[in-house]
Amino acid sequence: MPSRMWTLDILLLTLAGLAAKGSCAAAPDFHELVARGIISDSELQSSYDYVIAGGGLAGLVIASRLTEDPQPLHPPAGTYYTSIVGTDYDWKHVTEPQPDLNNRVVGWPRGKILGGSSAMNAMYLVRPAREEMDAWQEIIAPNGDSAAAARWGWDNMFENMKKSENFTAPTQEVLSVVDIKFDASTHGSGGPMQISYPAIQINIQANWTSSLAAAGVAELPNPNGGVTLGGFITPSSINPTNWTRSYSRSAYIDPHIARSNLHILPEATVVRVVLSDDTDRSGNYYAQAVEFARDAESPRQTVGVRREAVLAGGALGSPKILMHSGVGPRDVLEPSSVSVKVELPGVGQHLQDHMTAGVVWETPFETAGNIHDSNSDFARSAEFMSFINDAIAFANISALFNGPGTEFQQEIIAATDDSVQNLVPSTSSEVRAGYRAIYELTANRFFPDVAQLEMLMSVISPGVVSIQSAIQHPYSQGRAYINSSNPFDPIVIDPQYYSHFADLVLMRQGVKLVRQVGIAFGETFGTETSPGPEVQTDEQLDEWLVNSAASTQFHPTGSCAMLPQNLGGVVDANLRVYGLANVRVADSAVFPFEFAAHLASATFGVAEQASELLRQDFYTVPSSGASSGKIPALSLSFSIAIAFGIAVLTALPLI
Repeated sequence: MPSRMWTLDILLLTLAGLAAKGSCAAAPDFHELVARGIISDSELQSSYDYVIAGGGLAGLVIASRLTEDPQPLHPPAGTYYTSIVGTDYDWKHVTEPQPDLNNRVVGWPRGKILGGSSAMNAMYLVRPAREEMDAWQEIIAPNGDSAAAARWGWDNMFENMKKSENFTAPTQEVLSVVDIKFDASTHGSGGPMQISYPAIQINIQANWTSSLAAAGVAELPNPNGGVTLGGFITPSSINPTNWTRSYSRSAYIDPHIARSNLHILPEATVVRVVLSDDTDRSGNYYAQAVEFARDAESPRQTVGVRREAVLAGGALGSPKILMHSGVGPRDVLEPSSVSVKVELPGVGQHLQDHMTAGVVWETPFETAGNIHDSNSDFARSAEFMSFINDAIAFANISALFNGPGTEFQQEIIAATDDSVQNLVPSTSSEVRAGYRAIYELTANRFFPDVAQLEMLMSVISPGVVSIQSAIQHPYSQGRAYINSSNPFDPIVIDPQYYSHFADLVLMRQGVKLVRQVGIAFGETFGTETSPGPEVQTDEQLDEWLVNSAASTQFHPTGSCAMLPQNLGGVVDANLRVYGLANVRVADSAVFPFEFAAHLASATFGVAEQASELLRQDFYTVPSSGASSGKIPALSLSFSIAIAFGIAVLTALPLI
């Protein structure tokens, strides 16, 4: 094959309307936006090689990688003190009332900004364990011999996660306050994302690992290298050259000024993928175009797809687009007046999340919150504003039960059939089989030696400290679904929190372990203010967790699970949607089960792997399928220079 003298044209579309540009003081100059490929409707081409629906973490990684030439923005502490949660830069999702949370609704903040939730998250860099990644590989290919499935095992994903990173060790000044253990070999060097530590540390955190050890949780000397269990100070997505947040836009898009083959169209809600009327030779429908609009009242527009459409809208956006495209469960689409194109019952199912609750104590010692409230010059400095909560730990079942927890495990296993029959929000035998497979994996392989609980220490409030506990492998699964044909109506979110009894037990045991860590801190921790010393019995703790304490850790996943189709899977090991030839999902929705980790690093790994797949093995839309003849067909030839392109349609704000 002759050398490829061509570039790819890419369009990136967001998923919903932007907040007004004028509402953000940090919005860049229009000419700067144009230089970065952000275009207006009048500049939109009729078709692109790749159309990416979603301008969040994964969408920007894929757009950058596919358009790369062969040849700062937020103070981290702003996440905690001046968060964009609840602003126009947050989707402001809420769940359905949860029966097992006393009918409480739970907010699910997600980033409605170019960069998605990577522009608003807590910035933790915490990878899954080798055991979890290898289990993912095995559940995709039960025989263990699939080369495609091997992409998602630990060895390959570890390299893809590191590919995104440029690691910088903590400064000597920081190490003089807190003895941070790290291993640079577990991180990447030269990647776009800056990974480091804050410029300062708070003295209280110096006792983190010793207090954990006193409570039975050992220190982890080399985090992020395939082992999760233990306590450590985690690195974060911080740029140490200017102490700002490093996220998908600042890392993957802003440095590449004026890539002529990348167009980013803001304020463009992706309505649906326009699929062919007939199947191709392989029996699959294929995407001809992506339809979008500015808002519910604006006219619909389409942009043609010459190669592939990539959904990168996250655990809520990607299944929503599929369902409005006619791909999903029949019992959801037909009542919503959406014609069924491909019946795929797993779309929106297998929805999981990490639940969390925090114990709070008074402290006589200085916290970051005290410093912040002082309004001193130091409190306004970039060095102080780089400090974020980064003291964490992962504990297994023996730490929670002071023993192997065998009786509890047997109760979970004994409830398998009843859980499959009564807790799965689908009548599909495939979805129920998938729930069973994930359940049995969690109850057997993950139970003894994989982390069941995460603990996170917070010192950002004046006069108090807190330690959150968060379950990592929930037995409760829910769904996300549409209930109308209007794509501007919000998606319905029902995670079914605590629908399985084991999740509440794990949360309760987590609170008990956190209290033991608090005792080990000695005089550093004063009076417990929440839930308070009067809350002691199991029944009292359960009441507190159900009625007020438990909330989300902001880690939804599973709604477009990479599983075999007979287990309610939505995408195969190549990220292709079952029944569609050239539509892939590449974001956190594809994880089939929760990891004992924060999801950003794994999602960067998915996006890096997706970029390689798209470059190596892409589909070419048949010329007869060029949107009823309205979009000119493209004859591929590598012997001459052809202007290809990628479009990213994104509704995310530009700050």
